[in-house]
Amino acid sequence: MSFNILLSISNSNSLCIYISIYRILIFVLYKAEASKLQQTLEYKGFNVTAIHGNKTQTDRTDALESFRNGSVPLLIATDVAARGLDIPNVEYVINYSFPLTVEDYVHRIGRTGRAGKSGTSHTFFTDFDKLLAGGLVGVLQEAKQDVPKDIYQFPMLTKKKESKLYGAFGPKADMSGKTSTKITFD
Repeated sequence: MSFNILLSISNSNSLCIYISIYRILIFVLYKAEASKLQQTLEYKGFNVTAIHGNKTQTDRTDALESFRNGSVPLLIATDVAARGLDIPNVEYVINYSFPLTVEDYVHRIGRTGRAGKSGTSHTFFTDFDKLLAGGLVGVLQEAKQDVPKDIYQFPMLTKKKESKLYGAFGPKADMSGKTSTKITFD
């Protein structure tokens, strides 16, 4: 699987250069964004469908089936399609808008390259996403992917998650080199 991070402002004109005969899943953040992008691409003559929370379950099921069987090669989706849906033969994933978390990014790009097949992911990363740059670089490095040098213009911070029930999650620099100890209760 390969990844491309596109450091530019996303717009439908930029998106059109990636659309060809392949099955392409395009992720957006918001329902309104999905509808607007669908209208724009339909206006430009593309065969496209969308799934998001404002669609009825029947509409979502029909859209997903037409994408699965290949009659519609473009599917625009909010993160409703990032997890739990088995969509075979997705050659490209385009993150038209970057997700709110790097974990969601990983789930989105996981929709391509499934079952031993290869796939490609393209991601638009803008100034609005800069607080996630450090986490994204970490994911790319862990996957042994090229990291675009332009992303280093953003702060390389990784934010810890805090849960009232489970405590803090995230990088623990003060824990490096330490080993666990076994606790025995009598």
